[in-house]
Amino acid sequence: MSTTKRQHRSEVISGIRMLADFLERHSDLPVPYSVDVLVFPGIDKGYAIQRAAVERLAELHDVAFKDQAGHYTASIEFGRASYRMVAISEEAYARHSALMSYQDSVIPDTPSRVERETNTRINIPAPENYGRKCECGALADKGTSLCRKCRSRSRWNRRKAPFSREGDQW
Repeated sequence: MSTTKRQHRSEVISGIRMLADFLERHSDLPVPYSVDVLVFPGIDKGYAIQRAAVERLAELHDVAFKDQAGHYTASIEFGRASYRMVAISEEAYARHSALMSYQDSVIPDTPSRVERETNTRINIPAPENYGRKCECGALADKGTSLCRKCRSRSRWNRRKAPFSREGDQW
């Protein structure tokens, strides 16, 4: 391992320890639900070399590796913290790049002041305009004891009554 890689490694490990000490000293601060350390091995190398690094990690630490839509991963769990190594195929990277190329193309409209005001006030008529409640629990129209659905159902039952015989199944 070269000096710069060793130095980088010790700086990252030192930073993780400093973060853990900081969170331990300041118990009033909220902590994340979990911590996921992502490592992308040999990013400048080919996909086959990256996959081999993920497989090596899985083999050495007896963990399973996954291949999901061009993302080849192995993960080691430490409670709510994890160390995850990821290899991304060229196809998956191309799909992501194509998707992100539309990022600035679609700009949602912002609602105008009038739209915001009309959307905040909801005009619901008072219950006395509807009358009382139907047997099914829905509000009945004024002057009736049944809601529209129950009135429609009773009309249907009256229409089919002359034609139905006992024991017939619909």
